[in-house]
Amino acid sequence: MVDIIGTTASIVGLVGAAFTLVQQIQNAREKVKGESKTLNSVSKQLEGLVGSLSLVKNEDSLQTPGVAQQVTAIVGVGEELKSFFDRLAAKQKKKSLPQLIHVLKSGDKDDKELQGILDRLDRERDELTLRILVTQVGLVGNLKDGFYVAFDVLLETNEKVKEVLGKSLVLAEQLKDRSLQRTADGMILLDTSDAKRLGLDDPQAATTPDSAATDTDQTSIYDNITLGQARIMTGDVGMENWRRVVGRKTTIARNKFGNGTVMITGDVGGEAAKSFYENFLKLNNEG
Repeated sequence: MVDIIGTTASIVGLVGAAFTLVQQIQNAREKVKGESKTLNSVSKQLEGLVGSLSLVKNEDSLQTPGVAQQVTAIVGVGEELKSFFDRLAAKQKKKSLPQLIHVLKSGDKDDKELQGILDRLDRERDELTLRILVTQVGLVGNLKDGFYVAFDVLLETNEKVKEVLGKSLVLAEQLKDRSLQRTADGMILLDTSDAKRLGLDDPQAATTPDSAATDTDQTSIYDNITLGQARIMTGDVGMENWRRVVGRKTTIARNKFGNGTVMITGDVGGEAAKSFYENFLKLNNEG
């Protein structure tokens, strides 16, 4: 069984570290001289990220192992962003004459490197959004006795999620027309079709509905070259048991991708798969 207290404490600590890192990034960015659209977009992007992280920190029901894993990934990219600004600021400081100082400009090498880091940060935030949306808020029970959802808890959390992310929890969407089926204590009994759509018909998954997968699918991508804007997805889209999202490992090394490459790793199922597919197609059309 998942150590709920341990997971919650871990996420709170991770989010706290992420907040500190965001402040450090903002301080480091202020030391960098330059004018570019990419550089000017940093503060807005960090503001959106803080909103998502604050949602996770304030809502205990969203603090699952899968979300914790994604916050860790975000911190990793954030550290890379801070290192970039520290390195660039140090390089600028070495120049004694103002006219010799390298100023970051749109389209130059440093600007492209910054854009690459920000793109990765965006993708990690999008992945965090997906993991939040598929969280089974208010779910209790087991295969033997049946599964119930604390509907009022689900609705309350869903309103907060919509306020920050502009999207609804998958479970809330699935049960949105079932309010009249609530029991006296505010619970909704899930039927067989509900359980199947949520992957609860899997005995192993059903015993630990918010746990991480115990096994790991591994994908390796090596020595590839793309000349255009590659779109790469590793994982399953539309699978019923979306908990597999926390059990996938992808290793990517020694590849040469063109500018504008979009790479997404993970499994997406249920209603979230529809949104993902539409956005992924949009990325292809924009490319």
